[in-house]
Amino acid sequence: MHQLLNNLINLLKWPVAFFSIVLLIPVSQRLWNVLDYIYHHFDAYSLLLYGMVSYFILWYLWLRYSVMMRWFSTLEHELTHATFAILSLNRVTALNATGHAGGVMHYQGYGNWVITLAPYFVPTVSLVVLLILSLAKATHYPVLLFIMGFSIAYHLQSTWQETHHGQTDLQQSGWLFVWLFLPTANLLMMLMMLTALPNDALSAERSFHYIWQDVQQYWITFKSLQTNP
Repeated sequence: MHQLLNNLINLLKWPVAFFSIVLLIPVSQRLWNVLDYIYHHFDAYSLLLYGMVSYFILWYLWLRYSVMMRWFSTLEHELTHATFAILSLNRVTALNATGHAGGVMHYQGYGNWVITLAPYFVPTVSLVVLLILSLAKATHYPVLLFIMGFSIAYHLQSTWQETHHGQTDLQQSGWLFVWLFLPTANLLMMLMMLTALPNDALSAERSFHYIWQDVQQYWITFKSLQTNP
C-alpha cells in the first residue's frame, strides 16, 4: 500500500509543478488582498503583527547567534520531514538534530518529493499554534495571536535561511521543480494561515473559491485566444 501511495505522489510531481505555475498569479493576488485587509484593520490584527515584529527584533539581536535556536530550527526541520514520511506510510527509523552540525532523518520505504521538500514550505510550528487557536477559548486569543505572529515570522526567516544552493534536499528534488513549486506553495500556505484564524472576517474557503474562479477565468481567456487568434 505504501509503495502505491509514494509512487502516486512521485507521479504527480510534474503535474503539480505545472499547476503551481497556473496558481502563482491568482494566489499572489488573493494574498495581496488579504494583506491589504489586515493593513486596513490593524486593531484586529495588531497582536499578530506585534508577534512577527518581536520575532524579527529578537532574531536580529540574539536568536541568530543562539546555538539553542539553531538546534530548534534543525529539529523542526527534521520533524517536518518525519511527519510527511509517516503520513505517506513510511517508517521513521532515526532522527537527530544538533545546533552546530545540522540534522538527519532516516526512514524505511520508497519515499517521495513531498517528504524531501516539506520543510521548505510547511510552517509546522504555525500549524500547531493554529490548531491550538481553533480549540482555545476566546479569552486566550490575544496571547495565541501574538504567538501565531511570532511563529509565522520564524517560518519566514528559517525558510529563507534554509533555501540555498547548498541544500541537498533541494538538489535532490531538482532546481527546476524547486523554483516552479516552492514560490506558489509558500504563498498558498501563508494565505491559508492568515485566512484560517478564528473570529475574523477572512475565510480560507472563500479565498480558495476566488482563486479557483480566477483559474477558470484564465482558462476561458486562453481558450478564447486560441479560437480567435
